Amino acid sequence: MRRFNLRHEIDDKWLVVDGLTMEPATLGDVQVSGMSWAEACDFVDLMNSLDAIERDSIRYAAPLMPALLRRA
Repeated sequence: MRRFNLRHEIDDKWLVVDGLTMEPATLGDVQVSGMSWAEACDFVDLMNSLDAIERDSIRYAAPLMPALLRRA
């Protein structure tokens, strides 16, 4: 399932929406909005890829966490 999607704004601009909050997505502290359709599509792909990497890294790291915590 893809977390981020596109929403059409006024003046033929596009923004990226976070599917969890239904709010405009942010990258760092910057709202991802006011883009052309092509730019917004690229950002959706980028943000969905980053989200997938984050989810996968958490899933793969979870079995290692008890051992890492014992070392601390």
